[in-house]
Amino acid sequence: MPRPYSAVWIESLERSIVTAARFTVVGAITTTLDVVLFTSLVLMSFAPALANVFSYSAGILASYHLNRSWTFRADRSSAQAIKFCVSNLAGLLLSTILITFLATLIPAPAAKIVSVPMVFVWNYVVARLWVFQSE
Repeated sequence: MPRPYSAVWIESLERSIVTAARFTVVGAITTTLDVVLFTSLVLMSFAPALANVFSYSAGILASYHLNRSWTFRADRSSAQAIKFCVSNLAGLLLSTILITFLATLIPAPAAKIVSVPMVFVWNYVVARLWVFQSE
């Protein structure tokens, strides 16, 4: 590990900040897609859990392509795609459980929004440390 305040340490810190910022931008884009689609499906009388499966899945597709090519600038690999699917299926499960529970207490669109920060943290940590880790 580089010594604090060395040029290597500062460069590593800068890369981490840029990566986190890019992940946040991608997350904002995919979350907007997810929430708009989720709310539309709920308004069309879909059950919140089913609406979440569809809307979250649409976000997963966009997220993989944007995070692989822009956020983490990673090459394509089958192993990476499998890791991404596994981690996001876990995120989908977490999201669906949270929404199903919260929708009993608050309106489904509000439940979706409340679940977003928790799932965002999960997705970032797993993407950074496992899916798109530097070799």
